[in-house]
Amino acid sequence: MEKKIAFISGATSGIGAAFAKHFVSSGYDLIITGHPDDPVDLLLNELIEKYSAEIQLILADLSNERDLAALDELIKNDDRIEVLVNNAGYLDGIPFLNNKSEKLVQMIKVHIETPVRFVHAVLPNMIKNGKGIIINLSSLAAYTPFPQYAMYPSTKMFNIGFTESLHITLRDKGIKFQVLCPGFVRTNFHKRAGISLSDYKNKGLIRWLTPEKVVEISIHNLKKKNKVIVIPGNINKIVRLISLLIPRWLYYNLASRFLNE
Repeated sequence: MEKKIAFISGATSGIGAAFAKHFVSSGYDLIITGHPDDPVDLLLNELIEKYSAEIQLILADLSNERDLAALDELIKNDDRIEVLVNNAGYLDGIPFLNNKSEKLVQMIKVHIETPVRFVHAVLPNMIKNGKGIIINLSSLAAYTPFPQYAMYPSTKMFNIGFTESLHITLRDKGIKFQVLCPGFVRTNFHKRAGISLSDYKNKGLIRWLTPEKVVEISIHNLKKKNKVIVIPGNINKIVRLISLLIPRWLYYNLASRFLNE
């Protein structure tokens, strides 16, 4: 009997790698992607041997149409894919006005177009099979847009509305939708963006989580009916609540203080 498959983008390190470890240990084969320039921290051979799993690693640049189209076709034609985790994402660390327009559009392709195409490709088979899990990675930044880097919070905001709409549409089809909105997580994310947060110390409302803890919370919440938006960490939940309750003019004033820091 063929095993079910979890397809996870951006799974060679960080949160994606933690998802890969969870699903392979739960009896899934894996198809995972990673950017060609990123290190592969996931110990593939150890996972294959330990869990007798089939793991296919595809190095792909999701901002490249040829790479994206090939993955889109792969997903569409494999009806064993029962889990889709759209995890790939990045912050390039270049302020909006200093960035090139083609770089800004690349982020739209990775953060918005890629999840849309992958979800669209996998859903017909999930609906036919009457089951499936789709997890789209957003960010706490979707609720707390910050100065200079306009593209990151805005593209992550899309994933919230996108996932909620899918849940409302397909909630009776046996498919579980989740949009995961982590805050600060101990990964290479900030280092790749050139942001100096190397000490990873808790400070004020900043509370660091491990990728494994984020995934643990995500999986736990998959069991809850109508629980679509998942924000790991109590402090992060408070930050989100504050951002929703305070007048926007006040939030703008508070956020703008970071311009000079």
